[in-house]
Amino acid sequence: MDQSPPKNVAIIGAGLSGLSLALTLHAQSIPCTIYELRQKSYDLGGGIMLSPNALRVLDALKVYGRLQAKGYNFEHSDFKNEQGETTGTYYFGHEQLYGYKALRIYRQTLIEELRAMCEEQNISIHYEKRFSHVISESAEGVKFELGDGSVETASLLVGADGIHSKVRQYIVPGANPKYSGFVSISASVSKDKLQFPPDWDVTCPISISAKAGAFILAPQGVNGEEYLAGTQRAFPQQDRLGWEKVASSKEELLRLLREHQDSWPEFVQSVMKAIEPNYVSIWPFYAIPKLETWASSGSRVIIVGDAAHAIPPTAGQGVNQAFEDVYSLGLLLSNLSSAITLEAALKFWQTYRQERVGKVLALTDQMNTLRLPAEERAKAVKDTAWDDSRVSGADGQLRWLYEPVLDNVVSEWVSKQ
Repeated sequence: MDQSPPKNVAIIGAGLSGLSLALTLHAQSIPCTIYELRQKSYDLGGGIMLSPNALRVLDALKVYGRLQAKGYNFEHSDFKNEQGETTGTYYFGHEQLYGYKALRIYRQTLIEELRAMCEEQNISIHYEKRFSHVISESAEGVKFELGDGSVETASLLVGADGIHSKVRQYIVPGANPKYSGFVSISASVSKDKLQFPPDWDVTCPISISAKAGAFILAPQGVNGEEYLAGTQRAFPQQDRLGWEKVASSKEELLRLLREHQDSWPEFVQSVMKAIEPNYVSIWPFYAIPKLETWASSGSRVIIVGDAAHAIPPTAGQGVNQAFEDVYSLGLLLSNLSSAITLEAALKFWQTYRQERVGKVLALTDQMNTLRLPAEERAKAVKDTAWDDSRVSGADGQLRWLYEPVLDNVVSEWVSKQ
């Protein structure tokens, strides 16, 4: 069996995971082709939070320098009680402690920058090409069919096709996303429509806890000229058409966002009144149960990002962990040799990545506790209760999350083989 780096890789999905994987492989002189279901003009919308662990990857790929001035740079988020008092702090980044400030950026801005870099490097991206199924897999590679009936081959096929991944169904049939029972309902609102209390630091995201739960305000846009404003709540599960109907009912979403408005502090009520229905959206929280494997039995089909481990967005680590996935995978593939088999590399990669994802999920549970209604928050078990002294990051407690240099992690493992 050939154990050299793959001659070509097929990537299913031209989202953040797929595009960054393509750039990683290109940097390692591994040819690849991307197949994307949607049109090039499709815009998923929304903003994302990039922390030092992801920014270090994007810096290595020469993307960060092109992005930094196109988003909102900040370091911490404040937790406040109903009286407006700051009760805790969480560091999404810290230039002195962790090497980078955090960056909040519109998802589409990042997609367009990654796509532009792929095009500059002549990486092929085929749009409106739906992955259908794997036809066959052998030691030589993978044969697969697209929705138009065309057949393609590659040394490896990587599913970067999101939480509802079709590639995952080949690897782990029946492994479907599980609905958490909660959604985020949020909206973008112009800063000039908000009247912040005079002593508040409005340069950072703010989480305001009250009886009804937690209300989030996060500046976005290059200069923080806009805010994401919203909250989480329980919501009954819907099928795909049901979610589409809910998402299109803007007036109803605004009604849900404003429900129990009187139970929120006066400032939050003023924010709710400033929100216009056209800018409201809903985001259901789904997760993927821990999978036994992220690769097929023949090791030629692999999943990454949300296809492998969808993470609730509370701690802002979903896309950050996806960047870690693809960068470490690309480095390992470039090191395949007679001494380092694909199977061994994938085993190490999955073990390392699942350990980190597990710790991120624990952190996410703790942050979710902070956003529960007061009565539920008081019932939280010790492992999920927030402890600012352990996890805020102000004294370097988040080095485990933000500081790993994946090049070093991979090279250390390679050196021991």
